[in-house]
Amino acid sequence: MSKDALVVVDMQKFFFIENQDVNERQLAEACNEIMKISRGAGIPVIQVVTLYREDKADWPKAWRADDSWCSNLVRDEDLSRVVDGIDAMPSDFAVEKKRFSAFYNTNLEDILRSLGCDHLYLVGYSADVCLRFTAVDAYNRGYGVSTVYEGIDSFKEAKDQSVEYLSWLIGADCISLEQFKKNAETR
Repeated sequence: MSKDALVVVDMQKFFFIENQDVNERQLAEACNEIMKISRGAGIPVIQVVTLYREDKADWPKAWRADDSWCSNLVRDEDLSRVVDGIDAMPSDFAVEKKRFSAFYNTNLEDILRSLGCDHLYLVGYSADVCLRFTAVDAYNRGYGVSTVYEGIDSFKEAKDQSVEYLSWLIGADCISLEQFKKNAETR
């Protein structure tokens, strides 16, 4: 039997300002429901956010000249905060990342190893960028990967395209919120 973890990716205000086609409230509600189910089932919740230093020391080199993107994700800036409706709990783990993947130069893998996890449920934003890079890196590290359909959305491509791509590339399952509930209940 696998040991699961829930990884919530980049549910920060800035990303929803950038893409107003995404229903921020609906996505936040779905993620919150998934987190609540996870906690109730003893599935660890790991919340991942993108944060940069104001002095640009940790910004990707290609983005240093145009600070419009990274400057919105500087610690304590309003747009760097998690969207309203996402409830963090003291039992949640927090990971700060500086690149697309939540694994790149972070403590995510250390957390997962210490918990004995071998399967990740990924939710959050965006399924065609940061969630995708995290999913691929998880797969490359030997983790099973699933997404919860109601708990994801995409930036440039349609959500269904993102789901199909992850299924094709790494064999990631995309399950419904209802199936996630059933999976959590039968752990």
